[in-house]
Amino acid sequence: MVELSFLSATGNKLPIKIGNVSATEVNATLHLVAPFHGKSTQAATVVKREMGLDWPRVHELKRRGKSYALWFDHSHIAVMGEAPLAKLAQVAAVTDVSDGWCIIDVYGSDVRDVLARLTPLDIREQHFKAGMTQRSMIMHMQASISCLEKSQFRLMVFRSMARTLLHDLTTAMESVAARAQKV
Repeated sequence: MVELSFLSATGNKLPIKIGNVSATEVNATLHLVAPFHGKSTQAATVVKREMGLDWPRVHELKRRGKSYALWFDHSHIAVMGEAPLAKLAQVAAVTDVSDGWCIIDVYGSDVRDVLARLTPLDIREQHFKAGMTQRSMIMHMQASISCLEKSQFRLMVFRSMARTLLHDLTTAMESVAARAQKV
């Protein structure tokens, strides 16, 4: 019998630290949740009661311990770190997409300067605060970008784009670090 082994989306090339910014890969479950027609309130109630998470509003991220619920698009939220319960599947379509995404946490004092080189979003602190999430682009890749803390972001791209994300992220980190050395 063939034995399969786990290979991370980035090929185990993380963690890295360049200058004042670090990046680590997050291995967590990721489920998309889409309430059935007319069942949004019941889905929010189940998520709150069973998982302890409020249903996120548009561009909002909710967190309890290592579990997250984040706005994903007009009809979905993403639940990360904790598998949704069977009760939720009675009022919403719940899809495990864990193996389809690459999730990287990027943090450090220069993280916003690094991200400014990668995304068209205005990620200045007064515009992109902790607890916010956006669907946007990282270079040419579709992405979800969430601000977990003042100097910590979670980047999510399709798994097939993991190496490209790692390359672009490393290049931006090197650029910011090089500028800091010349100042």
